[in-house]
Amino acid sequence: MKKKISLVLANCLMLFTVAACSGGGGGSQSGASGTNAADSNKAKTGDNAPQDSGGGSGTGGKKTIVFQMFFPDERFQEAKKKYEALHPDVEIKLEDVQTDDAHLEAEMEKFQTGVSTAILAGKGPDLIQLDDLPVESYVRNGLLVNLETLMSQDASFNKDDYFTNILENAKTGGGIYKMPLSFFLLGLSANKEAIAQSGVQIDDQTWSWNDFAEISKKLVSSAYPNIIYAEPQDMLNWMVSDNASLFMDEAKGEAYFDSASFTGLMQQVKTMSEDGIIGTDGNPFFFPVQINSPGDYFKALDGGGRGLDMKLIVKPHAQDIGVGGYFQVYRGVGISANSKVKEQAWDFIKFMMSDQVSASPIHAGFPINKKLYDQEVAQLKKDGTVPTEKEGPHHGVPVKVNEEELDGLKKYLTGAIHPVPRNTKSTKINEMIREESRAFFSGQKSAEEVAKLIQNKVTTFLNE
Repeated sequence: MKKKISLVLANCLMLFTVAACSGGGGGSQSGASGTNAADSNKAKTGDNAPQDSGGGSGTGGKKTIVFQMFFPDERFQEAKKKYEALHPDVEIKLEDVQTDDAHLEAEMEKFQTGVSTAILAGKGPDLIQLDDLPVESYVRNGLLVNLETLMSQDASFNKDDYFTNILENAKTGGGIYKMPLSFFLLGLSANKEAIAQSGVQIDDQTWSWNDFAEISKKLVSSAYPNIIYAEPQDMLNWMVSDNASLFMDEAKGEAYFDSASFTGLMQQVKTMSEDGIIGTDGNPFFFPVQINSPGDYFKALDGGGRGLDMKLIVKPHAQDIGVGGYFQVYRGVGISANSKVKEQAWDFIKFMMSDQVSASPIHAGFPINKKLYDQEVAQLKKDGTVPTEKEGPHHGVPVKVNEEELDGLKKYLTGAIHPVPRNTKSTKINEMIREESRAFFSGQKSAEEVAKLIQNKVTTFLNE
């Protein structure tokens, strides 16, 4: 059991930016839905790389919107069909890449290079799913449309229909260039029984990492020798990622790791490790958790099949970043600055944000539309249980829906204001921090030496 928890937590901490770390499903890698770019491109070039799509116009007065993404998505396919039925003068051309686990990394790099090359040349798609692309670099080079400008100019767009806390905080370079059609919620899953028995009061709405460290000293016991199950380098990586704006500005290509803030954070993590707050012994009080949907909320609170009675709490915040919860954009979509059909592309984005495209409470992503979220909650209450995967930790046994806890979930969604990066660039930066920081935690190098190494590596990488 101990070994299993260690592996699960290590994977979550290292790969927290990957969708569905805590379950809930996600995009297929098989190209099972949507228009497969790989198939159409192979006919021309024998290559899975995105080609010059030539979007922006069509025949007979019909407008064509070329929408490129790496993974196929059933929700985009449904939106395409419904929108085209309502707008016969518009064609939505979905393009994705067919791959498998063995070729995923190579195909992803090919996709990223192909899209970047195309839009730099003033060609490429009109709409782009940006989750796996370097948005900050695109914004820095003026390659994307500021959707916030379109929102303000569109009288039919009512911002109050959406989770405004997500819209307001999903900005890059002062504007919204990547519209979050949905998002994930990140927090801590807390052991109810253990906390109740400790008698320690936790105010997760305001607590900082300093508060967490002090409270955790009171929680450490023979029954709970560690409070969070993690290695020090994983914990550091997690805390940096949650507060990425303190340590880097990807839009400007700048890093700030050679600072007292970062070396102080490293020392704080080392002290927590020495005090037994983080480690790999016994059952912890807290698990890092990524909630991917209303249904996934109950699978996460079920302790991931461990038989623990858990509750969701807000993660501690850094001293310099302020209170509030954490979220991660999913299905972030942008419009190419070179598109000839910007008006139609924006209208299609609005349609995908609306409640006209159905969603399931167990599929990955909380919808940005509040009405659609309410519909999902109502469906979940009606169903009464959440199905689970047979090969997962619940072994196919449905999880019961607690309506009171479900009603309380919305306050966590509306309180999430700190974005956590989710792209391949942030994942590589995570790997750099994790590997270089080992030398500090093992006593081989000073915090300042490690900070300079990370500073140089990240700065070089951001400007490649």
